[in-house]
Amino acid sequence: MEVVFDRGVYVPALDLWLDSRRKRESSIISHAHSDHTGRHRRPVVTPNTHLLLRDYLKKSDPIALPYCETLETPTHTVTLYPAGHCLGSAQTLVVSKATGERLLYTGDIKTLPSPTNEPLQPIACDTLVIESTYGHPDYVFPPQDQTLATATRMLRTWLERGERPVVLGWRLGKAQELLHHLLGEGFEVVVEEGIYRAVEAYREGGVNFPGVVAPFNGHWPDGTVALFPPGRSSRALNGYRYQRTMELTGWAASDSRYHWRRPADSSLPFSDHADYNDLLAYVETVKPRQVYTVYGFPDLAAKLRGMGYPAVHLDGKGSPSSTGFQMGLL
Repeated sequence: MEVVFDRGVYVPALDLWLDSRRKRESSIISHAHSDHTGRHRRPVVTPNTHLLLRDYLKKSDPIALPYCETLETPTHTVTLYPAGHCLGSAQTLVVSKATGERLLYTGDIKTLPSPTNEPLQPIACDTLVIESTYGHPDYVFPPQDQTLATATRMLRTWLERGERPVVLGWRLGKAQELLHHLLGEGFEVVVEEGIYRAVEAYREGGVNFPGVVAPFNGHWPDGTVALFPPGRSSRALNGYRYQRTMELTGWAASDSRYHWRRPADSSLPFSDHADYNDLLAYVETVKPRQVYTVYGFPDLAAKLRGMGYPAVHLDGKGSPSSTGFQMGLL
């Protein structure tokens, strides 16, 4: 099945868009992060993604499609399955009525369990379109529990010294996962306003947090951890002395790549994405006959070709967007 990548994934045979960043008549939105969304007239989303995007999509007429329920069209069916990345995140299984071919688009996935996300569900397919954000062998993460334990020890040490810890994590997804961990470890936490709004949507979606969640209102009590998105803490917390900053990001797994770096006292490898080994393992689990990788690094596709999979990386640059790339099924 031909696949085109042009600020989103397009399947010409079915006239189907997935995660288009340009406004379309219709597109599936895999999850609520801004780099996967557009104000489409008739987007397809999970109910929890709709919770997170209801203001953004207030002028749209979304189709809220629960996990494992099937949407019928004249040419194909669409079924959404959990992706494990953030609340409401979904993989999309598209089945052609003409050929029976099964195409799976993953969006962003996380294979490890999370207390705030629906767990990833592997889905067998013929054609796999998989995001390769960390599709480079530099990005193999240590055990998640080990990283969180290190973060916990460091934060407690800072607090014991009378310092003020600032934890940096993206506003939607990672911040809620980190907040759940911090509260579970007994920390008192104040959170940036946007993080707090997402927490309220998570609660509405059925996620329980093990403690009191307080929004930052200009006052940062002694002995508390501040949870902010990267780049948002410096102005809001200006004037508070003895700050120590911790960033948790998958980019910290590699010392050889510095494009992600921001000033922080500690950078620890923790992500709401699958790492390189997890991506390879997922491909082997779902057993596709052909693979397209999008975003991130082309190295994942190269490795998969070495493992015997017809695989190509689509970056929107190598071929005209009107033609895409076609591989024959084995």
